[in-house]
Amino acid sequence: MRDVARAVVHHNGAIEDLYARLEADPVRGLTDDAAKARLDEHGANELPSAPPPSALKRIVAQFANPIVLTLVGAAVIATINGASTKSDASFLARFGDAIAIGLIVVLNAALGFYQERRAEQALDALKKMQTPNARVRRGDVVKVIPASDVVPGDVLEIEAGDAVAADARLLQTINLATQEASLTGESLPIVKDARAELPDDAPIGDRATMLFTGTSVVRGKGRALVVATGTQTELGKLSTLLSESGEQKTPLEERLDHFGKRILVACVAISGVMFGWGMYRGDSTWQELLLAAVSLAVAAIPEGLPAITTITLALGMQRMAKRGAIVRKLAAVETLGAATVICTDKTGTLTQNEMTVREIYAGACSYSVTGTGYDPAGEIVDVDGKPVDCADRPALTELLATISLANTASLAQKEGGWRVVGDPTEGALLTLSAKGGLPKESVAPSHQVLKEIPFDSDRKRMTVVTLDESGKEIAHTKGSADVLIPMCVHQLTRDGLDGLDDAKRDAILAEAERMSQQSLRVLAVARRELDVASAERPSETSSDGDRPSAEHIEQRFTFLGLVGMIDPPRKGVKEAVAACAEAQVRAVMITGDHKLTAVAIARELGLWDEGAIALTGSELDKLSDEALERRVDHVRVFARVTAEQKLRIVRAFKARGHVVAMTGDGVNDAPALKEAHIGIAMGKDGTDVAREAADMVLADDNFATIVDAVREGRAIWRNIQKFIFFLLSSNAGLLVTVFVASVLPGMKELRPLMILWINLVTNGLPALALGVDPPDPTQMTEPPRKATSGLLGAREYLGIGAVGLLMGALAILCYLWPWDVAAEELPSYARAVAFSLLALSPLFHAFNCRSATASMFVMRPMIPLPLLLAVIVSAGIHLVALVFPSLRGVFQTFELGTYEWVILLVLSASIIPMIELIKALQRLGIVGKDLGPMSRRASEQ
Repeated sequence: MRDVARAVVHHNGAIEDLYARLEADPVRGLTDDAAKARLDEHGANELPSAPPPSALKRIVAQFANPIVLTLVGAAVIATINGASTKSDASFLARFGDAIAIGLIVVLNAALGFYQERRAEQALDALKKMQTPNARVRRGDVVKVIPASDVVPGDVLEIEAGDAVAADARLLQTINLATQEASLTGESLPIVKDARAELPDDAPIGDRATMLFTGTSVVRGKGRALVVATGTQTELGKLSTLLSESGEQKTPLEERLDHFGKRILVACVAISGVMFGWGMYRGDSTWQELLLAAVSLAVAAIPEGLPAITTITLALGMQRMAKRGAIVRKLAAVETLGAATVICTDKTGTLTQNEMTVREIYAGACSYSVTGTGYDPAGEIVDVDGKPVDCADRPALTELLATISLANTASLAQKEGGWRVVGDPTEGALLTLSAKGGLPKESVAPSHQVLKEIPFDSDRKRMTVVTLDESGKEIAHTKGSADVLIPMCVHQLTRDGLDGLDDAKRDAILAEAERMSQQSLRVLAVARRELDVASAERPSETSSDGDRPSAEHIEQRFTFLGLVGMIDPPRKGVKEAVAACAEAQVRAVMITGDHKLTAVAIARELGLWDEGAIALTGSELDKLSDEALERRVDHVRVFARVTAEQKLRIVRAFKARGHVVAMTGDGVNDAPALKEAHIGIAMGKDGTDVAREAADMVLADDNFATIVDAVREGRAIWRNIQKFIFFLLSSNAGLLVTVFVASVLPGMKELRPLMILWINLVTNGLPALALGVDPPDPTQMTEPPRKATSGLLGAREYLGIGAVGLLMGALAILCYLWPWDVAAEELPSYARAVAFSLLALSPLFHAFNCRSATASMFVMRPMIPLPLLLAVIVSAGIHLVALVFPSLRGVFQTFELGTYEWVILLVLSASIIPMIELIKALQRLGIVGKDLGPMSRRASEQ
């Protein structure tokens, strides 16, 4: 039976055939034994969830980085070298280099593990604890069982408020409608009809004979036969799409991997050449050559880069969390800064998923309604924007009373707002009546409900007959304007009843059309006093068979007015979209809603621009992947699309070279969230499936938070470029010094421990301070960096080379300076001075790295407090290695006099005027422009 359930289309065809295929009894349901057997065969009605990665796996993942692996290799070589050193040396002297490198690797792994685990814990806190149940008919008895125990062939009993436990074919429906926004993106309830005839290829959103897992019942009752559970449901198919998508690396991860591989290749090549050249000369032992090769490799590798990158991303992660965005993966913090396209779902993301009345037409007058959502804190205003006193406008008063009475929903306060219990459309009408001063609580007590004629898709209207305090029996009706208006013979105005002729009906229909063109959902409202002497009186009938039919009641209405409603945009979204546009980030709406509605919302939010086009899912199916890629840059709205089509759209943008961010809150968004470079889910009202698939979760469900994330991502990217330039240019000075010292006679090479001390202790804090440098206020007016751009451009590498040559030349000058020491101590003394210069000159150079071309003297603030503190602390730490005699033996340094300190500080500080001169020449156009970090052109090389 499992294979049959997988292959058969369930939404059409004879229901008797379905009974036979599933061996089901629609009256008595399954027996307990049969249900147990099927549960054993099909498994629990649950979606398989991937277990969270173990702590060991998370830790190992922190080492999957070429730079970290290079450091591990250097530690191994340093260990071998230490083991081959003469045994009378101290343990620290023999293995100090290996221990230092190992500590770097462990620190980086610990930081990454800690931050990602904190993000997972924050996400777990968002999950709502729930134990869903289902009512099923078992052995002719209705039982409440855990939803996980539902099996194919079970008969579900459903009513308003229920969550649908499995995919099921409807057997009976009584005014049944479901909310399927989380599955299809459709914001309005879907009317269900067990008797509907549907084509085989009907899309999910149009399958009126089916219920789907993950949706909920908003009104009515029904009975349904379960046809699929677990992974065989439509929700289960989405889960399969998720598993097929695989993990997507962020652009930063890709660039850091590429960058690390280049460093790895360069280190191995240079060290290998140096080792081979030394062996060829034959004037050194292999241990000495190995130590020199390790020194060169350590000098070339920016050991602090992984840890500083991790800390910078972690700090950005914490700043985003304070703004309502929980980042699940460190590298994702930066990715939004590179985004060129944000594919956003409409329902619940751009809009509130709360229907709201915007316009009213009553008594031949138009009115507007303020406020959004189900909060009754709004008012009805006239065309001049002045509040309206409904008591002076009988048509408006009767309209508000009627929409309160012809209504089965209710409003309830929740934390931070209001919610509707029942149909969202009816909730919007109740909110309107409350804004007009006639809430349902003030109207309903004076009316006794005698009869309800529920809405159905054929009649397109709903009627409630009430008995008021004066003994009048009144039919209150709301429904489609094109159906209800022709049934009206009068309209209520300020002057009383006015007869309706064809011309007046056409005028009302024209008003309804005008509202529809604004993508408002238009309902007509009417009432009728029933004739107490006729069979139209429901109270005079004695049995259901004698009750007057809907046709007898629903005629000769008095027209009260029109109401136009829409699912309104979220607060702040329009401004957020404008900020994205200014940052040249394209926002594209992808929704399961109707095309006209989607385009209207897009126009209102500023998503729509000249030359934009909209495509529906059916139009999308007619396009090949290549044709879609050619047109995708012009599309601003994709309407009526399925989950598979969302995947195609994201992939088409990626094929065009875009960095794609995808926002969403529904189950149907999850595969595209995972396929995108960065998926952004809603944390408050979003589904667990979407949150699990996303890289970032908006705890406040605020689309505007994305703009903060874009700004933060761009700032982080620029700051990463700043400290990478700083570290590499400083390392270039080390590399030049180590290489020259190794080939020129009489010079002692810097020890690996010296180089690590410079890279980590003295350079680490300034690099970290650059990682939190204040953002450039103009960065949100520039286009995103190109997807093909590297961490650094060609001109930046030239800048690194220039700084490296300058620092290296200053260090070699220290080697060659005629220091006043004994001849036998001169090589070691000169190395100690060069060591201090290479530790101190980067501290001055850090101020150069805040801008590519701007002078440090015009930057505001000129000296940021974090950078100043980092420089002072780093200089103080380095002094420890020089001042304390016990550490001089470890670092092989000497006590320096006043003369040496003056020379050392002058040479170290000279890097500032040298770079300032280069920047001035760049600004004048005398030398190549953008010779440094954070240049627009350099980053796009």
